[in-house]
Amino acid sequence: MQSQELKSRYGLSLQQEACLAVRSSPAACSRCAAACPTGVLAVGELGVSLADGCLGCGRCVASCPSGALSARGYQIPDGLPEGNLDITIECWKVPPRLLAKGTHAVPCLGGLSAASLLECVLAAGEGQAVVLVDRGWCATCQAGGSAQPPVATQLEFVRRALTRLGWPQQNLPEIRRDPLPATLMPEEIPVPAEREAIGRRAFFSFLAGKAADVVIERTAPPTRTLPRSLIRQGEKTFPERIRLIAALESLAALRGVPLPADLFPAISISDACANHGVCAGMCPTGALSRYEDDAATGIRFEPWLCTSCGLCARSCPEGALDLDLAQSVDGAMHGQHELTRLPWGVCMSCHERFASRGKSLCPRCEKSRSLAADLFGTMFA
Repeated sequence: MQSQELKSRYGLSLQQEACLAVRSSPAACSRCAAACPTGVLAVGELGVSLADGCLGCGRCVASCPSGALSARGYQIPDGLPEGNLDITIECWKVPPRLLAKGTHAVPCLGGLSAASLLECVLAAGEGQAVVLVDRGWCATCQAGGSAQPPVATQLEFVRRALTRLGWPQQNLPEIRRDPLPATLMPEEIPVPAEREAIGRRAFFSFLAGKAADVVIERTAPPTRTLPRSLIRQGEKTFPERIRLIAALESLAALRGVPLPADLFPAISISDACANHGVCAGMCPTGALSRYEDDAATGIRFEPWLCTSCGLCARSCPEGALDLDLAQSVDGAMHGQHELTRLPWGVCMSCHERFASRGKSLCPRCEKSRSLAADLFGTMFA
């Protein structure tokens, strides 16, 4: 996959094949630009660009639905130490000497994606909680700008998903306030090379001192249970989507429950659909696709791949699609399902096969006849 190193001392890079704006158009996705607190990240016809002034907060990374953007410092360790009541995560601005043993530090809590948080929950297991520590600095931090850490959207989804999976309420990830004096906060997020070196030394020193303890290893994603379309798309195409679904599948397996349908978007298509497939052609992830068999044709939908970009609904000439971003449908996911199924018919005029909907003329011949009627009607009038 072609990777583009964006101009940033914080190691921000773009995998162009996974970027929905590059694969389709800026209309498909510009969430990274919307999430950037300084407005230095832009999405245009030429792709993604980054001007001077990047803070290294990673909020663009967390908002990217496909995983096209990545930055240094947000990788979750393969093992997190056991024995603590909670697994704590803090930002790099907190002086290392003030971090509790075993704390995992990232450049900014706002850069944690939903997949990263779910992987931490997997590492913690059902007996421990994942705690995001709020030092009271976010309101005055350039990368924050809010009273609480800017991870609310990701945390809300994760808590809702875990609740639907029956996760113990006392072990749901949470933000815990533990203020520090504002005078201790550095103005900028440390550069990765400096902070990562400190973090590695602290982390491995802790593990060395706990040699007799057991280290919890992350549960391997059960790839055999992943949707076939995701496997077909490949991990390199939509890596963040793969991570998210793999983590959800693993957590559902731990609880012995199916993956709920209401964690994903829903799409409905009205009878106004003309079955021309514009929606499927515009879909940047392949969540919508056309199908044909001997008896009928129509549109299929695979919720796992949908990133709620809304391009399908905006592109439909008939306005036949409705994208529900807050689906409330109960039940479990069962792979692709048919949104429409239209039986074949034969046009009485051109004798071509078409999706009939009980009509005798295909849309092209019907339009031609309607235009002719309008034209001759006007002439004779």
